Amino acid sequence: MVTMVFTRHTGVFAAALYLLLLTTSTAAEAESSFAPLMPLASKSLLLDIAAAGDRLVAVGERGHIVYSLDDGQSWHQARVPTTQMLTGVYFVDAQHGWAVGHDGLILASDDSGETWRIQRDGLVVQNQINRELREQAYRAKEKLQQRLAESSDAQRAQIEAELAEALLDLEDADLALQEPVFTSPLLDVWFADTERGWAVGAFGSLVATRDGGQRWLNSQAVLDNPEELHLNAITGDEAGRIFIAGESGVMFRSLDYGDSWESVSPFYEGSWFGTIYSHRSDQLFVFGLRGNLFRSADFGTSWEPVVTDNQITLAGGTASSDGHIVLAGGVGVILTSSDGGQSFQSGLLEDGLGLSSGLQRNGRLILVGQGGAKVIRSANNGS
Repeated sequence: MVTMVFTRHTGVFAAALYLLLLTTSTAAEAESSFAPLMPLASKSLLLDIAAAGDRLVAVGERGHIVYSLDDGQSWHQARVPTTQMLTGVYFVDAQHGWAVGHDGLILASDDSGETWRIQRDGLVVQNQINRELREQAYRAKEKLQQRLAESSDAQRAQIEAELAEALLDLEDADLALQEPVFTSPLLDVWFADTERGWAVGAFGSLVATRDGGQRWLNSQAVLDNPEELHLNAITGDEAGRIFIAGESGVMFRSLDYGDSWESVSPFYEGSWFGTIYSHRSDQLFVFGLRGNLFRSADFGTSWEPVVTDNQITLAGGTASSDGHIVLAGGVGVILTSSDGGQSFQSGLLEDGLGLSSGLQRNGRLILVGQGGAKVIRSANNGS
């Protein structure tokens, strides 16, 4: 058990955790390799945590997934078929959960986080996309060469110019197949039920499933995000409302289980690193750089600032069914609420290490970030 000092504070988070999330990985780390079982896995960098019924499940670097049966007092390492960094985890019920991470990976568990399997390998997906783009470029070149052979003198100059462009496209496509495959990391995941889910990530990544992950489809084009701004966080409710927040204040929402999407007018130019929805208070929250924290009572139509004494970047958090909210961020900052987000109390961990997320359970705060999982007494519990 570690202690926390509640005090007024100021400061600026260097966003080291966020930059780490966007660090790319190489294809040499094969899909089939399992995360090594390590005694101190729960002390390594952990980036997200979720409740799976009575269990807690946390994910982080090197493919580490750890779970606890006693509210974070002890941890067990799950068997995970990847060594890539995992950035987000979500359980829709006590058994069914998903985790996302680098290389566009999506993992699934049906046993409360004890074992995992890969549902989506982004490198494989991207490699197939590259092959399809190469085939399209090859076909375009062939058609233009045929047109050129059948063209009149008046048409020749235009077709030759088009052919020159097509040959450049084909050269680029060939190079893409020769170079190591790159795909964007996924940063967060949310499911409405055991069938419908969405994952978001860097460079505007959005993938969706309607069959529990048997198929994940690229849905990036449904969002009005021409600059491909990073999408850092996603949340929703049981009524089919879904909310996405990300880089440069960008926000999107769906009111019909992802059938259609609309842009939410931005009111802040800094990045949002997290968003949560409190079922207890029917409040939507978005937070990020410099401690900016806003809430909405109408799922994103209007917003009001949440006044706290915190100016440190908030990286992640959770809202429990009992109305408790935990937000966490740089240099060990924690914001907690026991009234559904109407008011927050702020505190700092004494070790000053960055936090990525946390939740409250049975009068304790279970936090994850640099230095792994930590358990402290909740100030809202009076202990």
